[in-house]
Amino acid sequence: MAINIETLLDLEKLYSAVMTYFDNPFTLLIVIATIIIVLIVIVWITKMVIDLAPYAYVNARIRSKEAKLLDDAKLNELIESGSLEELVGLLEDTDYGQYIVEVMNELKDPIAVEKALDMYLADLYALIYRISPDNAKKVLKVFAKKFDIKNIKTLIRAKFVGLNAEETYALLIPLGNIPVEKLKELSEVKTVEEVVRGLDGTEYFKVLQEELSNYDQTSNIIGFELALDKYYLESLRKTIMTEGKEEDIFREFVGTIIDVENLKVILKGKADGLSAEELSKYVTLTGYELADWKLKDLMSAGGIEGVLSGLEGTSYAEVLAEAMEEYEKTKSIYAFEKALDKFVLEKGKKLSTRKPFGVGPIIGLIVSKELEVKNLKAIIKGKIENLKPEEIRSLLISL
Repeated sequence: MAINIETLLDLEKLYSAVMTYFDNPFTLLIVIATIIIVLIVIVWITKMVIDLAPYAYVNARIRSKEAKLLDDAKLNELIESGSLEELVGLLEDTDYGQYIVEVMNELKDPIAVEKALDMYLADLYALIYRISPDNAKKVLKVFAKKFDIKNIKTLIRAKFVGLNAEETYALLIPLGNIPVEKLKELSEVKTVEEVVRGLDGTEYFKVLQEELSNYDQTSNIIGFELALDKYYLESLRKTIMTEGKEEDIFREFVGTIIDVENLKVILKGKADGLSAEELSKYVTLTGYELADWKLKDLMSAGGIEGVLSGLEGTSYAEVLAEAMEEYEKTKSIYAFEKALDKFVLEKGKKLSTRKPFGVGPIIGLIVSKELEVKNLKAIIKGKIENLKPEEIRSLLISL
């Protein structure tokens, strides 16, 4: 195709105009800056997609689980049910149905019902762990230790009251890091001391061994339970402190759990008249908001009122102050525990929306299901004890 002289002249003029434009340093700087900004945006979007892609499947599964959470209408229906059997019928079409049906023959035994609901939670944790990305699994694996600890507590309690092997094993949750064969073996021992010795070789042995002398002196198993709780919280803290920035949201969530569990121990200790020295054995120093020095001050405070006064300026002050009226009426620490559990739920909900396409929904589902199971246990226990609906409602934790 022939190109005439006019076309060539036009192209030359265009080239000259472009070169003149870029001869201007300010204009050139703007162009370079624009290119850099575009590249940064592209890199940021690419990184975000790479970070969030592993969570796409797990979050889809979690959303489907969240859709099955029991709403207020369903909980009210359970509370108003005329009998335990009617309540079970109402649960048959929920995620808990198959677990409750399996203990139908033992339905009037709160321990059997509690085990059924704990089995549901254990299966849920196992599912979330299987489908989660590797960076979330590191933290979720520590969360799963709670089922090992629950089994150890059950073994110790069972042997403390003299249950035989069959009765003991029936109470255990065959999930967790302790093999089923080991659980069966531990069910067959006769004493609390044998349970502790039987755990030699596990991560829990040293914790329990250190409490043996205290048990020999007091014949009280509460020391074992508090020591196991502290070990669990310290395991969580160590894990979140070694994880990367993706797990910052886990760090805040777990830190809040540590604060709350520490406060429960301190408040219960004050109600039972324990000294600061005794409390210090079971409190995990360094949580999220409550620093070491603050926890030491709280342990040294005078009574429940002293603890609440020492919390002024923290997120927990108003939470516990609001529960004080109920505590003064009932003289039960449960008023504070319920308020603190509600605080954890609210924190989990806030964190789940902060990172809705990442680890947030995992945290949201965990707190929602933990709360739902606590409420179901309270409702079923209330039905077993023939409590009135309004009495059962007072036991529940809700937003």
